[in-house]
Amino acid sequence: MRPRPYAAHLAPRPSSLRPHCLARERLLLWRPLPSALNASFTADNRRLVFNVLSRSLAPGTLETYGSGLLLFHVICDSHGIAEHARAPAGQNVIALFIAELVGRYSETAIRNAVAAVRAWHVLHRHQWSPNDAEVDALIRSAGKEAPRRRPVRAAFDLVTLELLVARLNPVFPLDAAVKAALLVCFWGTARLGELLPRAFQGPNGFAPSRFVTTANLRHSHDDHGNPISILHVPQTKVEPVLGEDIYWAPRAGFSDASSALQQHLALNVPTPAAHLFAYRDKHRRLKTLTKATFLTRLGTAAAAAGVPAPRGHSVRVSSTTHYLLNGLSFEAMRIKGRWASNAFMLYLRRHAEIMAPYLQERPAVHLDILTRTAVLPPANRH
Repeated sequence: MRPRPYAAHLAPRPSSLRPHCLARERLLLWRPLPSALNASFTADNRRLVFNVLSRSLAPGTLETYGSGLLLFHVICDSHGIAEHARAPAGQNVIALFIAELVGRYSETAIRNAVAAVRAWHVLHRHQWSPNDAEVDALIRSAGKEAPRRRPVRAAFDLVTLELLVARLNPVFPLDAAVKAALLVCFWGTARLGELLPRAFQGPNGFAPSRFVTTANLRHSHDDHGNPISILHVPQTKVEPVLGEDIYWAPRAGFSDASSALQQHLALNVPTPAAHLFAYRDKHRRLKTLTKATFLTRLGTAAAAAGVPAPRGHSVRVSSTTHYLLNGLSFEAMRIKGRWASNAFMLYLRRHAEIMAPYLQERPAVHLDILTRTAVLPPANRH
């Protein structure tokens, strides 16, 4: 795959240190000046450490960070910042970088861009010296002047989920796969990108080392003897090397993930080397279920059901909302969704606007979330 030309406002000055490459390759191929730490290493040792460090980042993270690193160098170019001042980057350079992004990007985008520069330092063994407290204060201040956000993507409740499922006919191979993927993602509180690749092939395509197969599925029982299904995801956003488990329990009704998955496996019969949610095309050949195909079919089902079409991340938001409203404790939800404590609070804060219409139906839960995430000032809590 060839990299696309740079946008006119995002074209870095030509440099042998920064070859034109794909966004996901920039952290690896864009080189700073040699670091002091590497000075005493042989070339083989430098390569060994670099290869190990490079495997710590998931492909999706590399792509996101590649965009942030491009911003950093474009801004450094515009201010005439010398190569030796870009890595290791001092406090003033990072402060200037953040200031240039104010009003142009969201707080999340700026935070990711700074994280990209930091990851670039780590990969190439340069010391990261900026004061984290000041950096965080600058980013939070920048968030107050962020450009207007796109409309939030609505969550959906169990009624809507069942309406969607009812429009998927499990006798059709694609529908059986989409239904199984939707319910496993919902009841497992998974990120859709953890289960479905973005492409058929290539770095974003299916590979058994990155995406789920039948070998990753197992069945067990909880401490009370109740059956549970466990799916090991080989590579996730948080654990790109070891992966993580998602799990769910059988439930009554046609929105049961376990039954939907068994129907899909019986109809499509994916091979051990195929994607777990692979389906048979019109020629009876196995075809990987990509995220785009999944969302397109789900959009058609939503239109037929007369409900808004769910987008990718709305499945995880909706799952979280459902479990919290049905009595699952915050701590249990944090563990089920595989968040670190602080990350879970940040997640709730970011999606408070999406969750609010549903949470308001349970005032106690809604107030608890507002209290924990400080969405409202104390004086407004009653």
